[in-house]
Amino acid sequence: MEFLRTPDECFENLADYPFAANYVDVSDFEGSTLRLAYVDEGPRDGQPVVMIHGNPTWSYMWRKLIPVLAENGYRAIAIDLIGMGRSDKPARMRDYTIARHEAWVKEALFEKLDLENAHFILHDWGGIIGLRAIADNQDRIASVIMSNTGFPVRDPDEAITQMARKGAKMLRGFQLYIRFRKNWEHWKTLRKLVLSEMPDADVAGFAAPYPDKRYLTGNRQFTQMLPTRNDNPILTENWQALQRLKNLEKPFLNLFSDKDQVAPQGFNSVRPIIPGTRNHEPVILKDGSHFLLEDVPQEYTAEALNFLKSVETG
Repeated sequence: MEFLRTPDECFENLADYPFAANYVDVSDFEGSTLRLAYVDEGPRDGQPVVMIHGNPTWSYMWRKLIPVLAENGYRAIAIDLIGMGRSDKPARMRDYTIARHEAWVKEALFEKLDLENAHFILHDWGGIIGLRAIADNQDRIASVIMSNTGFPVRDPDEAITQMARKGAKMLRGFQLYIRFRKNWEHWKTLRKLVLSEMPDADVAGFAAPYPDKRYLTGNRQFTQMLPTRNDNPILTENWQALQRLKNLEKPFLNLFSDKDQVAPQGFNSVRPIIPGTRNHEPVILKDGSHFLLEDVPQEYTAEALNFLKSVETG
């Protein structure tokens, strides 16, 4: 599998991101390996808190949460999905599927890092990928926080009577736009969606892993995998994972924002279906966009930490 690796100098002197890079090798499904990057801060014997980002972010999105977790004795692990951040970036759009992302995450976290008793914090596509990885490793999980994402499903036994998914017209237009825009400067899209005034240095941090358009393939393919059609394979794959997640009793908090432009009611896709959600009312932070850690990082960090502490004492 042909892939690109962002030069290390692209990551020098990023705002609020002093973290050392760590790497683990995962299968590329063609007999070789890819390098998946992750931040690993705090005591190595601390309870793991795994953060999984979505699109078009990378572990940079957790830069204000990571040190707080570490200061409170947690082992803060923030991965970069393959194709994003410091991780290797396969060169062809067809190299990326959600099933492959799921397999890469499971191999990295549960086989190579061999994590146990881990808290998970999931955002955007990290929600879908993370929940699917968790579904097969429930004995390794301590709790879940899910933010501004959803878990769309389709029962494979139900016939498809309409190909276009209801309410997906805007997303279909977005898919078409990105399909033919090889130089999608997604950090500018992110800046437009964020409600607060985003510093230039922070925008540069999100742009850092992508020195030219060749590095954008993984981000662009995520847009093409959005479930705008009922024959999208992730819908039935998610449905199968959800059947397993119906056994997940671990504490599960939906931590959302009130001005999310993407999945404002995404918690309804898991609550109350997943048992662990039932004792935890969704927390909706005020004045946060889809990228709520850019708008309300202090409020988010406080709620996440309160939940983690309550799980310990509960």
